[in-house]
Amino acid sequence: MKTRSTSSRHFVLLGAIALASGCQTLAPTEKMADFNQLYASGNYQAAADSALQSAGGLSTEKQPELLWSLQAGTALTASGQFALSNQVFDAAEDLAKEEDTEHLVRKGFEKLTSTLVNNNLNRYSPTVYDGVMVNTYKALNSMFLADAQNARIEFNRAADRQRRAEEHFRSKIQAQKEKLSEEQVKAEAPAPANGYQPNRAEAEKTVYQAYPELQEWQVYPDFVNPYTDYLHGLYFMLGSSDKDDLGKARDSLRRVAGMNPNNPAVKTDLQVVNNLIRGTWRKQKLNPAVWVIFENGLGPEIEELLVPIPLFLVNDKVEYSQLALPKLKLRDQAYSHLELFAGNKPLGKTEQLASLDRVVQTEFKKEFPYKVTEAVISTIAKGAIQYEARRQGGLAGALAAGVYQAATTRADKRIWSALPKEVQVARIRPPANRKLTIKSPGLAEPLEVELPDSQFSIVYIKASAPGSQPVYQIAGY
Repeated sequence: MKTRSTSSRHFVLLGAIALASGCQTLAPTEKMADFNQLYASGNYQAAADSALQSAGGLSTEKQPELLWSLQAGTALTASGQFALSNQVFDAAEDLAKEEDTEHLVRKGFEKLTSTLVNNNLNRYSPTVYDGVMVNTYKALNSMFLADAQNARIEFNRAADRQRRAEEHFRSKIQAQKEKLSEEQVKAEAPAPANGYQPNRAEAEKTVYQAYPELQEWQVYPDFVNPYTDYLHGLYFMLGSSDKDDLGKARDSLRRVAGMNPNNPAVKTDLQVVNNLIRGTWRKQKLNPAVWVIFENGLGPEIEELLVPIPLFLVNDKVEYSQLALPKLKLRDQAYSHLELFAGNKPLGKTEQLASLDRVVQTEFKKEFPYKVTEAVISTIAKGAIQYEARRQGGLAGALAAGVYQAATTRADKRIWSALPKEVQVARIRPPANRKLTIKSPGLAEPLEVELPDSQFSIVYIKASAPGSQPVYQIAGY
C-alpha cells in the first residue's frame, strides 16, 4: 500500500516534469522567433550569426543542432557565403544520417519522452523534403562558387533523394508504427480494475474535425519538389558534356512541365533540351539567355492547436482532456512577381515554378495520421496518470496531475522556417548593355543588376517579406 508521503513525492515529481517541459519549450521558441524576425527583415547575416550560435557554432568538439544548422545554412546562402553555407549543410547532412541510424536505447528513450512529456524534449527529426533541400542548396552554392564537380554531385544526390523519397517515407512511417504499437496496445487495453477506459476512436474523430484544410490541399505527386527538379534540369542542360547529361535534364524538365504546363520558361527549356538531344541545335550556337530564379516569401510555420476531447473518456474522473497537435500556418509572399527591364523596355516577368507550401503540405498530410495516433496515445497515458492520482491522492492528486498534463501537452512546432513560400522563374534575352533592371509592385527601389559577359547567366533573387529589399547573386556559364 502506498503511503501519503509516497503519493506526495509522486505529485512533486509530476510538477517537476511539468516545469522542465515548459522550460525546454520556451527558450527554443524565443530563439526561433528572434531568428525569424531577422530573416524576414532581410538581415540575413545577422540571422545566420544567430542560427550558428544556437546551433552550437562550427566547433568540431560539440555536435551542432540539426534544425539550427538548416536555418544557418539557408541564411548563409542568402548572404552570399556559399562555402560556409556548404560547410554547415555538410554538418546537417551528417546529423540527419545519424538520426536515421540512431541507437536503440535512444529510440526507446525518445519513445518514452514523447508519450509521457512531448516531442520537444527529443532531437529534431528531419523531413524527407529537408534532405532534398539540403542537397539542392549545396548544389546551388556550388554553382555560385563555379565548382562544377560538386554542383553535379549535389544535384545527383538531390535527384536520387527525390527518387527514393517514397521508399524513405514508407520506412519512416513503418518506424513510427513500430514506435507507437506498444503504447497503443497498452492504451487500448481494458482496465476493469480501476474503471479507466479511453475512447480512442472518438478522440481521433474529433481531431480530424479540427483539420478541414487537409481535404483542400493540392499536394504534389510522389513527393516531387519542382524547384529541385528544375534546377537539376537547368544545370545538366547548361553544363552538359554528353547526351546522358541532356537526358537527365530532359527527364527533370518533363516532370516540371507536367506540374507547370503553362510556365513559359519551363516550356522553352524543355524545347531547347529536346532539340539539343536530337542534334537539331548545338549548345554553343544557342542564343544568350538569362534565368531569374526568385525565392519569394517564407514557407510555413507550425502553430499549436489544442483540441478538446469531450468524449475521450467514459467517466468523469479526469480533470483535463486535450490533444496538442501541429497545424501549418502559411505565410505571405514578399512580392507578387518581378518585372524585368532593359532600360524602359519590358523583357518579361517571373511566374510560379514551385510552391514550397505544397511541398511541405504533401509530407504533412501523409504523416498526419501518425501524429494524431501519437498524440492520442500520449493523452491516454497522461489521462491514466490523472485517474490514478485522483484515486490515490484525492483532489490534491487530481490537481497535480492535471497541471502536469496541461503543461506537458505541447505540440512540436519545429520546422525549417527559412525555406521560401514559393519559387518563381523567368527566362529572358540579356540586355545589349548587360544591365538588367528589376521592379515589382510594392518594391521601393528597383534592383540594378549587371550581368556577366557570358552566354548564359543565372540571377538568384531572394525576398522574404513584403517591403523587404531583395538580395541577389549571379552565376555565369
